[in-house]
Amino acid sequence: MQNITPCLFALFLTNLCLHLSSAADVLYQVCGTTGNYTVNSTYSSNLKTLTSSLSTEAVAEQGFYENTIGTAPDQISGLVLCRGDVNSSICGDCLNQSIQYVMNGCPYAKEATIYYDFCLLRYSNQQFLNSTDNMNPNLLYSTQNVTSSIISGWDPSNNTVKNYFNTVVNTLLSSVSDQAAYNSRKRFGTGVINITGSLPVIYGLSQCTPDFSNNTCRACLQDLIDEMPKYFSGNQGGRILGVRCNLRYKKEFGYYCLSGKVG
Repeated sequence: MQNITPCLFALFLTNLCLHLSSAADVLYQVCGTTGNYTVNSTYSSNLKTLTSSLSTEAVAEQGFYENTIGTAPDQISGLVLCRGDVNSSICGDCLNQSIQYVMNGCPYAKEATIYYDFCLLRYSNQQFLNSTDNMNPNLLYSTQNVTSSIISGWDPSNNTVKNYFNTVVNTLLSSVSDQAAYNSRKRFGTGVINITGSLPVIYGLSQCTPDFSNNTCRACLQDLIDEMPKYFSGNQGGRILGVRCNLRYKKEFGYYCLSGKVG
């Protein structure tokens, strides 16, 4: 536990399992604009080979795998990442489900990305595996705003209280990002801030792809932290989904609704 003054809150880093949505719920899906393939084409065959290898190897490699299949113009690259606290069975089930869903949701698209709570999948005919680009991260808001019943004296026009709440969230996200970047081989961190007085418990989670270096992971997450106050100030929870790193906080377990892209 870390006591911090004058804010007076305690931060716990833990292997907290944040079941923020059902494993069966698609958080976000985007179909690419890099062209389409045809049935029984070489690209179609390469895609099937790729997705099969991604699902199988990710389970064997503790939740992360990337691969490239074929040669141009039918070359395809892909990446999968499971949430750092799920077991191999949940990881495999989520990836298999994501593959089936994206094939139906983005039929014949050469590029697609899909996010679930427990995993993400991206494939493309463009080579992206050597890039640190977070691929146009997407925002998900909590369905509820902060109210006076949650924080005594809360007033959206009171910048002092709002800035304090944002500082608490920033401290949590910075801590779980440090954990993911510097203290986890899986590049995964979770934590809880237990605030004394009238403020609520807040949960946080951060994750990078494990191929990122410590500093690259931390920089990716910091970019997301910097965006949080712009979009989630006064909100009970916020989440930014990226292919290379993602970040979230929430007052309690619950659901998010899609808002839009960062930037």
